[in-house]
Amino acid sequence: MDERPVASSLTGAPDWDVLVDELELLSETDPRACVARSVGALDLAREQGDEDAEMRVSCHAAYAYHVLADDAQALAAATRTEALAGARGDLVWQSRAAVCRALVHHEIGDLDTAIDLLTHALALRRAAGDDSGTAAVLNSLGTVYTGMAQLAPQATQVLTQARRLWLAAGDPDHAAMALTNLAMTFVVTSRRLQQENPRGALSAVRHALKIARQAVDEADATGMGRVAIDARLAVIGAQMVGGDLEAAGETLEATRAMLACFPTSRQQIALSSFRGRWLVRSGRLDEAVLELCDGLDLCEAVSRPAERLEMLAALTDAHEGRGDLAAALRTLRELHLATIQQHDRAADRRADLLSSRLEVERIEQSAATERRRARALEEHNARLEHEVTHDALTGLANRRALDTALAEWVDSRPHGFACALIDIDHFKRVNDRWSHQVGDQVLARIGTILTSTLRAGDLVARYGGEEFVLLLDRVDALSAAEVCERLRDAVRTHSWHDLLPDDGITISIGVAQHHPEEGALDLLGRADSALYRAKAAGRDRVRSAP
Repeated sequence: MDERPVASSLTGAPDWDVLVDELELLSETDPRACVARSVGALDLAREQGDEDAEMRVSCHAAYAYHVLADDAQALAAATRTEALAGARGDLVWQSRAAVCRALVHHEIGDLDTAIDLLTHALALRRAAGDDSGTAAVLNSLGTVYTGMAQLAPQATQVLTQARRLWLAAGDPDHAAMALTNLAMTFVVTSRRLQQENPRGALSAVRHALKIARQAVDEADATGMGRVAIDARLAVIGAQMVGGDLEAAGETLEATRAMLACFPTSRQQIALSSFRGRWLVRSGRLDEAVLELCDGLDLCEAVSRPAERLEMLAALTDAHEGRGDLAAALRTLRELHLATIQQHDRAADRRADLLSSRLEVERIEQSAATERRRARALEEHNARLEHEVTHDALTGLANRRALDTALAEWVDSRPHGFACALIDIDHFKRVNDRWSHQVGDQVLARIGTILTSTLRAGDLVARYGGEEFVLLLDRVDALSAAEVCERLRDAVRTHSWHDLLPDDGITISIGVAQHHPEEGALDLLGRADSALYRAKAAGRDRVRSAP
């Protein structure tokens, strides 16, 4: 087991992408090592203030804790992941955390909460436009539905949707996995129907066998060893329910050979359970006892209580078939005790979960408070930034913003642009005759007229007093003069009677086309000279710099 602490094995900033990939693999193959490495990784991420790394590491730690049945730690890590992802607006990692929480609830039998969380995770994936992730959540939801008799039709529906999405995304590997789960859904359904509706069970098992064989072909074609084994296990389940013991025996032997190349505890336990029951039904009872005892030892080693109950039931049948009633009775008592223990463990886990929810809610409330503070700070900073770069009266860019923009345009715009300087004609007369308050309203309205007339890529700024500056993008001298004429006419023809009864407003404009290598001050100087000529010529007109 790899338990080296991450913080001591890394110097400086680690390659978080590589580390997170390692943790994701460990969460599936060696969850204890994943937890051990995650502790150091989380300390390092928090020390560096890297919330993205903390979010991803916490999520994989949560999955590892879930596999180890440490529900409180799994929920705490998943909740932390969800809080960090929510603050970052990362819908994908929010969904991953919600799926982990759902798995915890599903494990302890809280199916309603599990389905609610998976439905929420599904909505997040769809909002993110992540079809492959949506398919993954649908696949998880289908496996939960499979364990609920009343939701078998929904299991078929969502697993079919998952398969279609993966196929559309060009992912045949996972599409084969969805098909395998779909086949297992029909196998489970046919088992349930065996007693009450044998004919329906036979129809379901035929369909399951057809789908499972297709899944085998697809998994073999993509080279996915584990999925191929799961698909063969579905074939075995269908053959057993259908009573074809000879075919089931052949598939069992082929699957045993494959499992030797791709060993996993989960699949070894499943194969041992199938083979033990097959041996019982085939009358090979001594072999069945040995097979089931080996399977029980493996269940104990990797803590798989649900599978252990199935094997104890099969072992009871094997002992009874052998005529060893004492062994059958001992095994039956062990089965009864194990059933009680499992119920007790589930009750204890639910109690732990309920107590941990208080802590989870506290963390969620704290995260919500932090999000509100962050939003308020962002809004405050945005207001400050706007106030620094915009004129309070007109809402236009101010002199500081103009200087910055003009310097950028001069340095980085290879295409043509023009600079126009605007002055309101006889503005002092407006202030003297109608008051400064009216003058302020005139300035604000001029700003509105200029903004509504110009294009999105142009810039209008208040230069100071009654002067404005325009930066006109991608224009030559002629088109720049035409734009200025339209602006002049828009101001002159505007209805000013509400502010200036029996009076109006006109503007004079000087416009200069930017020359290569010309600096900002020289460009403004030429526009100012052109404005001076426009005012000297009688005002209410446009003049272009030569």
